[in-house]
Amino acid sequence: MFDSFMNWLKDVKKSRLFPISIIFFLLFSILIHQLFVLQIVNGEQYEKESEYRDEKPRELKSTRGNILDRKGKVLAYDELSYSVTIEDTGELETNEEKNRMIYDLIQLIEEHGDKLDTDFPIKLNENNEFEFTVEGNSLLRFKKDVYSLQASDKLSDEQISISAKEMFHYIRSSTEKSSPKFEIDDSYSEQDALKIMSIRYSLYLNRYHRYDPTTVAVNVSDKTVAAIKENSADLPGVEISQETYRVYKDSKYFAQMLGYTGTINAEELAALDSKERKKYTSTDQIGKKGLEKEYESYLHGEKGKETVVVNESKRVVGVKERVEPTAGNDLYLTIDADLQKQCYDILEKEIAGILLSQINNGMDVGSKGTSGADIKIPIYDVYFSLIDNNSIDISTLNDKDATNLEKKVYKKFQQEQKSVLNKLNTTLAHDYNKSNEASGKNMEEYLNYIYSMLIKKEILISDKIDREDKMYLDYADSKISLSKFLQYALSNNWIDLSKLEIGDEFYSTKELYGKLVDYMKELLLTDIEFSKKLYHTLIYNFELSGTDICLLLYDQGVLKYNEADINKLKSGNISAYNFIRDKIKKLEITPAQLALEPCSGSIVVTDPNTGEVRALVSYPGYDNNKLANSVDAKYYSYLESNSSAPMLNRPLQSASAPGSTFKMLTSVVALEEGVVTPTEKILDKHQFTKIDANNGPKCWSGSSHGKIDISDAIQVSCNYFFYEMGYRLSLDNGEYNSKKGLARIRKYAKMFGLDSKSGIELYEYKPNISTEDSVRSAIGQGNNNYTPAEIARYVTTVANRGTCYDLTIVDKVKDLDGNVLLNNKAKVHNQVNIKDSTWDAVHSGTYKVVNGPRSSISSLFSKLNVKVAGKTGTAQESKSKPNHALFVSFAPYEDPEISVSVVIQNGYTSSNAAEVARNVYKYYFKSDSDEKNEKEKEEGVNTPELGTQTYTD
Repeated sequence: MFDSFMNWLKDVKKSRLFPISIIFFLLFSILIHQLFVLQIVNGEQYEKESEYRDEKPRELKSTRGNILDRKGKVLAYDELSYSVTIEDTGELETNEEKNRMIYDLIQLIEEHGDKLDTDFPIKLNENNEFEFTVEGNSLLRFKKDVYSLQASDKLSDEQISISAKEMFHYIRSSTEKSSPKFEIDDSYSEQDALKIMSIRYSLYLNRYHRYDPTTVAVNVSDKTVAAIKENSADLPGVEISQETYRVYKDSKYFAQMLGYTGTINAEELAALDSKERKKYTSTDQIGKKGLEKEYESYLHGEKGKETVVVNESKRVVGVKERVEPTAGNDLYLTIDADLQKQCYDILEKEIAGILLSQINNGMDVGSKGTSGADIKIPIYDVYFSLIDNNSIDISTLNDKDATNLEKKVYKKFQQEQKSVLNKLNTTLAHDYNKSNEASGKNMEEYLNYIYSMLIKKEILISDKIDREDKMYLDYADSKISLSKFLQYALSNNWIDLSKLEIGDEFYSTKELYGKLVDYMKELLLTDIEFSKKLYHTLIYNFELSGTDICLLLYDQGVLKYNEADINKLKSGNISAYNFIRDKIKKLEITPAQLALEPCSGSIVVTDPNTGEVRALVSYPGYDNNKLANSVDAKYYSYLESNSSAPMLNRPLQSASAPGSTFKMLTSVVALEEGVVTPTEKILDKHQFTKIDANNGPKCWSGSSHGKIDISDAIQVSCNYFFYEMGYRLSLDNGEYNSKKGLARIRKYAKMFGLDSKSGIELYEYKPNISTEDSVRSAIGQGNNNYTPAEIARYVTTVANRGTCYDLTIVDKVKDLDGNVLLNNKAKVHNQVNIKDSTWDAVHSGTYKVVNGPRSSISSLFSKLNVKVAGKTGTAQESKSKPNHALFVSFAPYEDPEISVSVVIQNGYTSSNAAEVARNVYKYYFKSDSDEKNEKEKEEGVNTPELGTQTYTD
């Protein structure tokens, strides 16, 4: 065998093919070696290198700084969470593919209880109508972006006037190259199309930052995260990222002060200077309200950056050169969080107690219409308020899962609606001649509402109405019917016919009026406010019982399910009246939910020695967690429609006359200008007749205070005494000159800072020093108008005997390493240099207000372990609303540590505000025995201790 092989080998060597074979073998070996190196040894490297296409910079978001109280308690912070992001990878080419993928993504997010976080300027309102969510320059900027124009002034008249509905359909179907090309077909509902559109539009705005993902949902649940990861193959460009979201502790106590964050919009981005603008993209969070907004530059932090490697398909395949972001700085406040919370709870209980003292089991409205001193609240107003203020949601009464009671109530509503619409057929008939007033009380209200609805919806164009026209004047004077007026309005082109969708056809005025009536009735069928009026009629006609209203609170989850209470209501063992009172007493139904009067108030606590604010309380509050990061649209709508206005920062954004709290200033003016001495006594003649012998203003008291000096005048808050001061200040060579008196008052009001905002680092209304009637202005009436914070600065100046600070709620800003970047102190606004004898007289008067023998409120403060000085005040706004209640104060009297200013809008009488201040001092200066005995907090609400005193000092 071996010999045979050797012979074969010799023959091969002799062959002419042998050299060629060797060459091929060597070449093949080299080829195999190269393939091995390429595929095995360096395969991974070459695979990566083959995908290298481009390197792009990408920003890394930072976390915001914390907000803390003066003791270091955290009030706002960032917490890690999962967000859903999307970027256009180019894998989906057609609009149909993109829309379908985004729709599937939305379903995954919503079916697990999460919601979209997109800032789109069009929405469907509660009546299922399209409307813009922005206005003014923001709306013009949105339209400019949609039409891909360089500037808003390039918009045509037609583009400027396009409606929200028309804009929606334009974006939905547009295939123009110069606009967003979404092509969302009709298989999607309008609501779903709007959601798809909102994401597509966010991607469109972010098209120049292609490698910065667009956030579409924040703080999503683990279930949503898992669902998206499971379906990732069908969701190209969709990722789960770990981000932070803003959290507010004990939110209702601090919401108006802290504000909230949200995704930056185009207007906010444009408002930043060029340097700041570089720090933000369209998906970044920014402070929207409150301190979050005012101290954005400190809180925002510095972004990091990285370079991402993208392949041919535009997918990120690697990261290079990463620089970590730097967290924002921490903001420390002068606020004492515990004091703030205690003050809020005290105020809420007092307001609830006032309501309890005024609610009656009948129709009694007390002094309503004649005086604001003793207005009563019928229980039927309470029942209706639960519907009117949306605590009971009437829009859900006919849902598929509605309870039997909800369906029963809705059936009553339908019957009333049908009845009223039938009556409107008569009163809106072409030949109907009776005025609204002559049509009956209920019908008058309905017809007046229809007129206001037409104005509000700009069907009846207010700017076109000639207010001097005889027909308009006749309608305003209730001489002609609404029917006649609207027909006249049609003939004068005061009606926007485009809303009637009549096209180009010709119609007579009578035919047009018929179409207008049909259109109005269609609107009324879906108008929430008109529906509420029908429920009001049902309640006051006893067709919808108080028991049904109370049970609806359980059916709708407003009250926590309680079988015992429900059975008592159903069996009649407890009346609806007593049930409501019990729930108010326990604060299971709050003044904010009822939005009756009173339902709101303010407390400002300051340190008179530094100008620092220790508490800035606004009642009612709200949950700013539901507005931060992404807006809970339903909750925001509830806040916007809530008549108690919870989003209003009342210490800074509500203003009223100071009432008799102004008498301290008048005392200073009178003493310093020499028109009275500290010891001069003046007889209170009750009615001041020196400027009007017949109709001169009267003192609040029914009888004379007798002969009193200036300190006693402050004590008893004698109007007559201070009318006399206003008169004397106005004498010019023996003649009364109101302007001279007002000028003197203004001079000293400026010294106490009453001509400017309080200094607190948030938006505040400007004050107004009275410019009319020096006599009445001397008692705090006239057109004096100040916020509670401005009044607080004034009393702080009184308390410290002359140093007027610009109040502050900001203490310092620190970076991550504890370095102080901003060390803030209240600035001295002005130094009030007046005689010691003047301060002594004023302080003596304020001491007597609280502690004197003729004090009306001394019993409130008698058991405190600290001496308080203060001044009561009552300000009448309207004869149909309760008076405002004010009390300003400081303690200890000898060496003040704090000043407390309380304003309860429509709080009836100043003693109610004084009771709030007493409870604040009781907490602040609590002794060991007080601390051990905190049963009062658990006792619930009590009516005011001094009852319903009706003096209007």
